[in-house]
Amino acid sequence: MKWPFRKAGAKPGTRSGWAVMRTLLMPHKGRITLLSLASLAAAMLEAMFIVLLTGIGMALVGGKGLVGPAYGQYLPINIALIAAAGSLVLRVVLSLVAVQLSADLTAVVSTEQRQRLSHAFLRTSWSVQQADPAGRLQELLTSFVSRITQAVSVLATAITASLSLVAFLLAGVAVDLVSTVAVLFALSLVGSVLSPMRRSIRRRSAKNARAGLDFANAVSELGALGLEMQTYGTRRAFEGRIDELTVESTVTQRRTQVLQGAQPQIYTSLAYGAVLAGVGVLFLVGFRNLSIIGAVMLLMLRSLSYGQQLSNASASIAGFLPFLEWVEEVVKGYADRPAPIGTVRPASVVPFEADDVSYAYTPDRTALSDVTFRLEPGEALGVIGPSGAGKSTLAQLLLGLRPPSTGTLRADGVPLEDIDRDWWSDRVAFVAQDARLFTGTVAENIRFFREGITEEELRFAARQANILADIEALPHGFDTHLGERGSQLSGGQRQRLSIARALVGKPELLILDEPTSALDGVSESLIRRTLADLHGRLTVVIIAHRMSTLDICDRIMVIEAGRMTALDTPSALRADSEFYRNALAVAGIA
Repeated sequence: MKWPFRKAGAKPGTRSGWAVMRTLLMPHKGRITLLSLASLAAAMLEAMFIVLLTGIGMALVGGKGLVGPAYGQYLPINIALIAAAGSLVLRVVLSLVAVQLSADLTAVVSTEQRQRLSHAFLRTSWSVQQADPAGRLQELLTSFVSRITQAVSVLATAITASLSLVAFLLAGVAVDLVSTVAVLFALSLVGSVLSPMRRSIRRRSAKNARAGLDFANAVSELGALGLEMQTYGTRRAFEGRIDELTVESTVTQRRTQVLQGAQPQIYTSLAYGAVLAGVGVLFLVGFRNLSIIGAVMLLMLRSLSYGQQLSNASASIAGFLPFLEWVEEVVKGYADRPAPIGTVRPASVVPFEADDVSYAYTPDRTALSDVTFRLEPGEALGVIGPSGAGKSTLAQLLLGLRPPSTGTLRADGVPLEDIDRDWWSDRVAFVAQDARLFTGTVAENIRFFREGITEEELRFAARQANILADIEALPHGFDTHLGERGSQLSGGQRQRLSIARALVGKPELLILDEPTSALDGVSESLIRRTLADLHGRLTVVIIAHRMSTLDICDRIMVIEAGRMTALDTPSALRADSEFYRNALAVAGIA
């Protein structure tokens, strides 16, 4: 599988996951600051509660009326109880505030990333969109953005855990400096021991990210071949292929999860060993103050839970960073190849001229060469040629979806790349060979997300496309829901609805690519009637194999092997074009 953009970390200059994370969180510094302050204050209150609770317990056991020394102070037991209860209540309040801030942060980041990725895709050029592997955008918007959201959520947890750890260590230092420093040194050693494991997690996670995309792309392609699978009886082969892809994608996932799951277990054992070593040192030096030992022990053990959270977060973030890098690279790739915009608004779409236009998909794959012609207002131009001759490429060039490799396309004398894209889209319409509908009503499919189209305009376009009677026969007319992707309509109805969608915008130029190739005779007859009614009222380009579809055409262009071999009236082509004569003979037209 070849990817249209750079792989994360594949070239010098690619930003690291941490750099991407910093940029991603920069607009949310205020929320992160509040989260940090709330987490630190909650941890300090928890540490205070533990020290006070330990002191109260030791005082009760020793039959004393004072608690202490707590941070160098002695307190009556009743005051200590009130202080402990107050710190506990305040800690709960601040912890809930931190939870809310963390949830808000992850929700905002998830929304921003999905919008950023989808907008970047929609604003890139048609050639980039078409080249994107099937299922890739869906996988990025779902699984990858979900991993980014998890990374931010885990980072929020890491902030809370790290500040809590700092608060507990400071509390430990205030109780007894030597023992706390000894335990802190031991915990630092533990962190350094686990550093290679975190790097390994990140490397394996990068492989997991790519395996996930490969799996989504392959499954999407196979899923689109369901009809062929049933027809050719290849279900078992499909099952085997999907099983193979599943195993390939889960192997890397399993290895990553093993490392991520092993790290906290190793950390906990090593950290407990560090605390045990610290207590052993206190015993060897003869330290016997039970109140201080108890407070330090509880603080350090509680610190272990935050240290474990921090260790887990570090491992998880290491696994999520490649996903940030992938999304960043994809967005950059989209942004580097934007769709043409333009600013000029000519008086009209036609006359439309092509001057020595050529197009090559790759240096060794030329689709069209040196095509020159002129479209006049109201003209109907037919385009014929063998399969693979370059007819659909010509349609995409006329629509402005691809810029010519060489030569110039002009509308009313203005180069196509200079024309305002919104203006152009309002005046040029397209009907594809495969009518693509979306899940919604008849009216929604004809409007196609365009605002300001009235009910009268819907009916007029439907009448022009010879689909109005079919729509009125539906249970709710234009408000009838057509099922998933318009599944309730026949092929002919779907195609005529697609023509109504094109006509409702009142285009000046209508381009049809094989509009009747897969239709029955009745549906073809209705579409031919529509084209005949439109003749002379707007400029039409009809790409077709069925010669009967070209009856209304004033001129016909013949394209063979990427070259325009003829362009003339049908009567002239009968005498001058061998391909045209053969096409008529094959169609049974005298």
